[in-house]
Order: sequence, then C-alpha cells, then structure tokens
Amino acid sequence: MKNIGIYISGLGQSFHQENVLKYAERFKNELLFNERGTSYELKSEIITYSGKNTSKVVRVVRQGQESEEVVYTFYEFEYHELLTERFNKRNILLKNLLLFWLVLKKLPQLLKRVFVHDHYNRPYLTFYAFSILVLVSLAVLFLIPASIDMVNDFQVAKKALAIIESSTGNLPNYIKEAYKWTVPLTTFVLLVIPESKTIVTSIATEFACADQYLNDGIQSQLISGNLDLLVEYISENEPESKIHFHCYSFGCLIATDYLFPLGTMPSKNAKLLTDVLITIGNPYEFINSYYNSYFKNRNLVIEQKIKWLNVYSISDALSSNFRNDSTRGEALNGIRDSLLKPINLNYEISPDKSQHFFNFITMDGIRMHRLYWDTETNGQSCLRILFDKMVELEIIKIDS
Repeated sequence: MKNIGIYISGLGQSFHQENVLKYAERFKNELLFNERGTSYELKSEIITYSGKNTSKVVRVVRQGQESEEVVYTFYEFEYHELLTERFNKRNILLKNLLLFWLVLKKLPQLLKRVFVHDHYNRPYLTFYAFSILVLVSLAVLFLIPASIDMVNDFQVAKKALAIIESSTGNLPNYIKEAYKWTVPLTTFVLLVIPESKTIVTSIATEFACADQYLNDGIQSQLISGNLDLLVEYISENEPESKIHFHCYSFGCLIATDYLFPLGTMPSKNAKLLTDVLITIGNPYEFINSYYNSYFKNRNLVIEQKIKWLNVYSISDALSSNFRNDSTRGEALNGIRDSLLKPINLNYEISPDKSQHFFNFITMDGIRMHRLYWDTETNGQSCLRILFDKMVELEIIKIDS
C-alpha cells in the first residue's frame, strides 16, 4: 500500500519560502535518524492535474544496492492564488480600506470575547493584534492627505486640499493634525524594514481573503473543487494508495472543509482514500470563537474511518489543543458535533512563559505560531514527534 501525503501550507508561508520540498526534507531527516545504514534522497517533479493546475510532487526514495524504493510521496496543494485572485489586482489603498473595514466589522465580536471567553483563552491578545491591524491600515490611509499637504505648492493639489478641508471643516483639530506624523513615521518604517510594504500588502490581502472565505464562503467551492481534482489525479496515477493530509495553520481549515463539507457529501475518492488527517497549529478554537457558525452542520460520514493527529503548542495563541483550557493532555473534544477526537501531540521550543507585559506587547503568543520548524531544514522540528507517532500507530513502517 502506497503512502501519499498531500501537503497544505498556511497563509503567508510563501513569503517565508516554505513549501512541500522543505517539509519532505524534514520528513526524510527523521527517516535517516531512525534507520541505520540507510540513505535517502528526494526526487521532485511538477505535474499538471487539471487544465492549468499544477502540483509539486516530492518522492522520498530509499537507496539500495540494486534498486530504489519510494517510501513516501508528497503532493503539494497550492491554494493561495485561488484564495486571493479576486483581491490581488486591487491597489494598496483599496486593500487597506478593506482591511480597516473588516477589523471594524469584527469589533463587536472582539469586545464580546474579551468579556465572554467561550472556549478560546487568548481574547486579550487577539484584541491587541486586531488593534495593530487597525493602526497598519490607518497609517496608509493617513498618507493620502499628508501627501496632498506635501505638494500643496501645486495648483491642482491646492484645490484638492481646499475641497478636503471644506468637507472636514467641522472635524476636531487633533484628527486634522493626526496624519502629519505619519509621513516621517512611515518613511522610518520603510527604511528600517525594506519589505514592510510587501508585509502590509500581504497582511491586508490574506486577512481580507480569509475573512471572506470564512464568513461568505468566497472561493471555498473553487478551492475544494481543485483539491478534489488533485485527489482524483492521485487515485488514477497512484494505485493502491492511502492519502494522509499534512496541514499547517489555515491549511487545516482547507482540509477540514474538504473532508467534512457543509451541505454536501465528501467525494467518493475522499471517502475511499483518506486514511490520516494531520493538523499542525490548527486554528480551530480561534475560528470557532470568532466565526461561531463556521463548523456547524458538517457532514461527518468520514469520521469513523480516519485517524487524526494534532500537533499543538501551549505557547502558540492560535493552535488548538481541543481541551477548552491551556493545559497539555489528551483531546476532550473534536470538530463540533463530531465524535472524532484528535490524538494530541504537544510540541514546545521554549519553557512555558507567563503572560507578562513584555510578552503581551510583543505578541509572543502569535509569533510562536510559525515556530513549529526553523526556516532551515537541518534543525529539529515538530516532525520528530509526528513521525514517531506515525510509526507507533503503524501509519508508516520503517526498518529497525
């Protein structure tokens, strides 16, 4: 039986150049650590599985004296362009206007969670992080009148400035003055962080598109349909195979929507081929708290036939331990209304930290969300505990 992994990354990972090849490299390293006297190499190719849709395929190959054996194959499901294609053509001003509006729209829910925690135990940090998004969007919006002010020696700019001043004449002076410090501040940020424009644009794009996906289902049908096409390709070209979904962060939601769809049945191939769901840094509890209808009324026909491994960190404010508190241990619940519970695997890279002022201000709990592995592939990662559990459960087999 062939083991096929479908790797689904998180939002923003393309910015850090994370991909299936690096994930497979870490997986290969764990094989090397566990099997003595055996060598492995990676072989990659790009396949086209439907129309213009492509996937990078990475095969982990065991080297023998006379032959080679493929021990694991990873397919990458790339959904980022599908998610953001309607949004990417807009300029940075429109993106930040939308970002500002989306954060304001979520403000009632944010305030509610500060006082009524539900099952999510980091509402203060979330409120603070969303406040930072407001400031980011405002900084760009304030550049508009500031830029007009800088060029007011020109007649066209003078007329534009006069129109703005006449329409805002009743505004308090502190609002009119607020934008004046944004130009030097923004210039300073651009000097200190040269890629800051890219970061701001990326944050605005991904947050806006993720909100539309979660709130309105925009692009969700397209993404699930394309994932279905990739699974169909695997079923036709990898006979006698079982599929393991390897998902990180937002990718966990993509896989959940595919395996436990809303208002429809999972595909025949999903039911026949899916064997394991692996979630790393799963933001389930965050989503369930701030989009509290998202996981209702799911089709759970697959829940009896798959194993679910969940890698989480107490230090990570976005990962879920499925325990309703911030302690380590076995999962107490799973996806809403489902009997399927994950096998929890705790991974930490630092001692437990108290939520003192400095850690709060620096958003330490959110920064920890991207520390399940280093940017280099030769360091330790959460794949060690994941690999060991897969061997223990006989999901994969190795030579002793």
